[in-house]
Amino acid sequence: MADDAALVFGGLLTLDVAQLTDRLPPVGEKGTSTAAYMDVGGPAANAAITARRLGSAAFIHTVVGSGDLADYVRRVLSEHRVALHDHAPDATVPLASIWIDAPTGGRTILATNNAHLRLHPEGRLLPDTAAAVLLDGHYPDLALALAIEARNRGVAIVLDCGRWRPVFSELLPLASDVILCEIFRPPGIEATTDAELVETIARDWEPEVCAVTRGSNDILVVADGVTHRVSVPQVPVVETTGAGDLLHGAYMHFRYVERRSALDSLRSAAELASRSCTHLGVRSGA
Repeated sequence: MADDAALVFGGLLTLDVAQLTDRLPPVGEKGTSTAAYMDVGGPAANAAITARRLGSAAFIHTVVGSGDLADYVRRVLSEHRVALHDHAPDATVPLASIWIDAPTGGRTILATNNAHLRLHPEGRLLPDTAAAVLLDGHYPDLALALAIEARNRGVAIVLDCGRWRPVFSELLPLASDVILCEIFRPPGIEATTDAELVETIARDWEPEVCAVTRGSNDILVVADGVTHRVSVPQVPVVETTGAGDLLHGAYMHFRYVERRSALDSLRSAAELASRSCTHLGVRSGA
């Protein structure tokens, strides 16, 4: 293991307020949740905290902002020993309301993401020991600044491709590892199956590793021109919130700190993400 290797995460952090319920009430009515929690979430933050919990040095570039809620977020990151770089200290903390369906563990999310913000990152963004940077496509100016510095310094770039965002057209040619959600579709890509999706992106942008995660189904991976399947453990599901984010953070640690192969890293990351689904709270079971 490279003990001094650091991982950098650029993108969205949210303050999550989650409620577990047997049934969402119709519009205009009230309901009662059976459990609830508040925690720091968002794709970049969940991944960074996961990597730190596994033993990596973790740095996050994001927007936290000011006020009591921002102070809470900073306290949580400090407790996890994730180094924060806040690029809009006068902004408002992005807030995510999460409704978890108790019978299935599925979640519905409504969130703000400060998408209107134009950030102007300056100076050196990556620590000297940076081994890899994960980008989720939020805050495009920040993502591009991190990607360009990483490329110039020979630091691996990993993309968390959830929904298509225009900045991905500039990030995909720079990426060494691309992890797709099954709903990700670049303009002009007419893939009708998950296998076509991952193989097309692997062919067109030529990352070293391209994978598509598909919930509890096998992960499809193209590495060295060969398509592989990585099985996902089947578990009793309580909550699926953040499972993909945890997978990304764990993958970063296993691949770029422990220096495992991509397939082994994905396999271990999928096991951790699956465990997280067996408890209420993103990190409770991981």
